[in-house]
Amino acid sequence: MTISNSKAAQELRREIHNFYWGVWSELGVSGWGRTQEHWAIDPEPVIVYSPSVIASEPRLRDEATDWCIRNWRHISAVRLRHLLSQKLPSQSDEWGEFAATVNCFSGHSKWPRATDERKYATTGRSTLRSLSEPSMIYLRMRAIFGLGARTEVMRYLLFTRERSTAAMLATQTNYAKRNVAEVCEALVQAGVLLSKQVGNRLYFSLADAPALESFLGPRPLLFPDWTALLRVVNELFRWTELAHTSDDRLLTALTHQAFNDIKDDLESVGLERPEHPTGGEFVPIWSDWSMALVKSFAVGDWPVHLNKSAIEQPAPRRSDSSRRKVSQPAATVSDGF
Repeated sequence: MTISNSKAAQELRREIHNFYWGVWSELGVSGWGRTQEHWAIDPEPVIVYSPSVIASEPRLRDEATDWCIRNWRHISAVRLRHLLSQKLPSQSDEWGEFAATVNCFSGHSKWPRATDERKYATTGRSTLRSLSEPSMIYLRMRAIFGLGARTEVMRYLLFTRERSTAAMLATQTNYAKRNVAEVCEALVQAGVLLSKQVGNRLYFSLADAPALESFLGPRPLLFPDWTALLRVVNELFRWTELAHTSDDRLLTALTHQAFNDIKDDLESVGLERPEHPTGGEFVPIWSDWSMALVKSFAVGDWPVHLNKSAIEQPAPRRSDSSRRKVSQPAATVSDGF
């Protein structure tokens, strides 16, 4: 391992911690500032993918635990379970301890795959940010429509405007297909959704998306696919650990493997892949690309220079003049059919 690779890994690791600090601070964790106020925060993916990263940032781990202990009622254990079924086995140890600690100190939550809680004392510093904030729109919808598949179906259809089958919605919302199908049928009967048979598939869309959006109030600029996004970020974090323990030859092989592991997720979130030459030439390219990507995330910006299909939009004026404008990934927009 070269000195330059080691320094790059350390800096990337710090930026990933900063990104997670920003996301958790937007939920209400006691932190130093806000960077993700224009991102719609989806709490379950954040909760599931955090422990393997924040285990090395003890203060953030303790504050995130405190937030979950205080606010577990807003979190879907069903979605947690479905997300955990998609996670890598190497991440299970940190999650098991995190979930067990939350379950132990909340006294009521039953988060899945819990193991043994760690020694912990609640801090009492973290709160739930006001649900009127744009970034809290997903939790605001739960406060209005309830915690369950019904809200997640409406949320996905509203903010993607993509007509979807029950199977597609089940995948996107992390609820069982049968549950989603029942919810869609009820919402069609209520006039909230439209349905259309195409071949042997039944597609659903919102009957009046603008009316629902107007009713919900302030919305953010960015609606990331958090599951895919955090898989990318966490793979970059794992690479920082490999960079500290691998010689140059092994690191080259592991870097190529890391790229192969995230290239589908990069496509899912609309981010351009780095140039991918063979051999050791790829390591510095990967390192520079990773740093540019995570630095943008850490300050709350979507990386336009790494995004082929971004639609650049001016953000509302921020108090920190050093922050750049936020960009929103392109989405297919079509009301109804």
